[in-house]
Order: sequence, then structure tokens, then C-alpha cells
Amino acid sequence: MESKKTSTPESADHPLQGLKAYLESRQGDSVFEREKGSETAWCLFLHGGREVAGRIQQNEPFEIQFLAREGTQEKIHKVQVNFLCAEADRQELAKQLKRDEAAAGKKEGPHFLPRFRNHVKNKTLFPLMNRREVLFFTLLNGEVLRGVISGFSRYEINLSLKRGTPLVILRHAVADVRDKKDRSYLKKVVEKTGKYW
Repeated sequence: MESKKTSTPESADHPLQGLKAYLESRQGDSVFEREKGSETAWCLFLHGGREVAGRIQQNEPFEIQFLAREGTQEKIHKVQVNFLCAEADRQELAKQLKRDEAAAGKKEGPHFLPRFRNHVKNKTLFPLMNRREVLFFTLLNGEVLRGVISGFSRYEINLSLKRGTPLVILRHAVADVRDKKDRSYLKKVVEKTGKYW
């Protein structure tokens, strides 16, 4: 009797093929580290609805030193940052940004302790990224961002919106992530079903 072949992460056709190598090369990526000291102006969307525009001067383990457009300097704790985009993309982002009032009304977070966060597993993100699945990310403030994952690291998810507009979501700011069929990909949901992608 022939044994039935099963696809394993080492198989070329398995959804997690290449995940280990991807994490080894990208897990430490940080927009704050990459952009510190650069001349690029960024818009930071902070918890509570505050938005600041300016340059990332320094990157520390838990905080960034930020120079606002007005010339004021500020230390911002990273857990206060929900998402960010280059200031040059701010107008295009405004056209695409939606809002979920029910999520905003929960007034959730910011979550300093990881156990209170809404986790999305790497082994869920990786196949979704590879098949360029259109996803809807709802953030703690109620913002809804529609796009495809262009990359991710330990703390960030890079999203490409319509017309290729890039932005960076901080993973601690995610309230939910769903596909067009309204299927949630949060860790607490997928672990109940055993379907990670």
C-alpha cells in the first residue's frame, strides 16, 4: 500500500516554504532604524488620533527621537505609534483611509504588554504576503487600511495600498485583519480552527 505524500514546510509547494530564511533576513528590520538621521519626512499616526510630521532623528529600544516640522523635538514611545507613511504619500493615504467607528469606540490600548495585543502569526502573514491577498487591517484607533502585505518583521507589517502607496503598520497597533470574505487572521482565531492561511 502506497503512503500518501504530505506537503511539509521543506516542500516547494508548501505555503511556509522559505519562511525560515525570510525571517532570518528580515526579522530585525525596522523603519525607525533605517530612517534615523535621514532627510525623509514622515507622518506618524499616534494612539488617540494625534498625527505628527517630521524626521526620525534617533532610534532607541523603546522610543524614537522625533524632530517635528515646526522644529520641536520629542521623544515618542514606539507603542504610541500605530502606523506611519512618508509625508509625500500623506495625501494619497487620506483618500484611502477608512474608519471603523465600532473599533474606535472600544478605546483599546495602547498595549505595552505583549500578552494584551492582537497577534498575527508569522506563519499566517507569510503565505498571505506571497499570494498577495487583499487584506483589511483595522487598527486600535479604528483606522481601516486596505492593501497587500509587501513585507514584515518582528515589530512591523509593510502594506502596499492601491496605486502602490506604501505604509508601515506597527504590529502592536493591530485590532484585526480580515480578507474579502471577512475571515479573521488573528492568532486567537486561527489557533481555534488550525487554519493559519
